[in-house]
Amino acid sequence: MRYIVTGGSGFVGSHLVEALLKQDEEVVVIDKITNHNNLSNIINNKNIKNYFVDISDPTITEKIIQKDDIVLHLAAQSHVDVSFSNPLETTKSNVLGTQSILNACLKKQSKKLIVMSTDEVYGSVSKILDSNLLDPTNPYSASKAAADMIVNSYKHMYKDMNIITLRSNNIVGKRQYIRNIIPRFTCLGLLNKKMTLHGSGLSKRRYLWVGDAVSALLLIADKAKINTIYNIGHDKSYSNLKIAEMIGRYLDLNDFISYEKDRVFNDTDYPCDYSKIQKDLNWKISKDLEDILPDTIEWYRDNIKMFEPLL
Repeated sequence: MRYIVTGGSGFVGSHLVEALLKQDEEVVVIDKITNHNNLSNIINNKNIKNYFVDISDPTITEKIIQKDDIVLHLAAQSHVDVSFSNPLETTKSNVLGTQSILNACLKKQSKKLIVMSTDEVYGSVSKILDSNLLDPTNPYSASKAAADMIVNSYKHMYKDMNIITLRSNNIVGKRQYIRNIIPRFTCLGLLNKKMTLHGSGLSKRRYLWVGDAVSALLLIADKAKINTIYNIGHDKSYSNLKIAEMIGRYLDLNDFISYEKDRVFNDTDYPCDYSKIQKDLNWKISKDLEDILPDTIEWYRDNIKMFEPLL
């Protein structure tokens, strides 16, 4: 079986590619290669066929994707702050990129398309009531919701296409780029710089280990029912302030937090209801944030020279 992974040299994508290689699968990576200087293990791996291109161009994706490929679409501009400063590029990347992949999979008759989305499309709600009710609150989540709606239209129009949407809480672990809170605060702490929080720092997020996210993707690729939407994530939520305190305590820091003006809009929490994937595919959470954090921090300690110029 041949697997196409868009964003395969990114954080989650690289872990997924490693898992597929361990299963002796044929892997093709499509990636623009932005912010991935710590992923030479993927980029330089002779067992991976790499295409360093922009998926927004449909003429390119149609040449790469072949009949009966399993396509895992992970490529995205995924950071909220970047979406505030550059909403146009975020929309282009997340909406046009998904449209291009959909068209290529339709034209080339891929076996299955798995689209990686986000819990943020639901907005800041206490409970997911309906997977069709989307209420995004920032340019990033709006672009992902728009892409999800286009995906849903293809599910209605082309009944023979096998498309699965996966929406996840925040994913964490080794090799994540430092725009995200845990790697950023870890590197700032290691460099004795202040960790800056938006507003009060009391907005909450949920964190899923990247290994558990990969296991969900592999199960979906292997067993998921056609045209399904799954949510994955964690039961526990942590305020941004709590994350800073956990990292600061591990690094034995003092006076390491500062505050800045809050985002234009900052969601208070994102829900998770993973009962469907648990029931259908027997997916389970294997690690809590407390289990992940020490190894993650130590990885950044070992690789701090790579990130120091970026802070």
